[in-house]
Amino acid sequence: MQITKKSQYALRAMIVLAKRKKEVQSLRFISKEENISFDYLEKIFSKLEKGGLVKSKRGAAGGYLLSRAPAKITIKDIFDAVGEPVFIVDCIGKKCPRDDICRASRAWKKINKTVEESLSSIKLSTLIK
Repeated sequence: MQITKKSQYALRAMIVLAKRKKEVQSLRFISKEENISFDYLEKIFSKLEKGGLVKSKRGAAGGYLLSRAPAKITIKDIFDAVGEPVFIVDCIGKKCPRDDICRASRAWKKINKTVEESLSSIKLSTLIK
């Protein structure tokens, strides 16, 4: 299992916003702060905004800020918003043709559920302390 770069960058960017509380942060600042490509960050923030995790402010002093408190945002929320759910094996996220005969299937599903529960239990607020 590997967390994608998109998910990693989204989490890092959200931590920057959470540390800055209710201050609007420009993508240029976040890009430089976290050494993430500005163009790639734009795509990520588009998804985060559609996912309801951030809101944008337009204008010269524009940028992004969290749409809700860091204590109300989980790592799973962030990964889901950028369209990168975590599956420990490929067959978990889709209908597997071997599901009926695969003896490991139950184990994979149980492990995956544990991973999802773990990601759902870690709040953004915990990561900024």
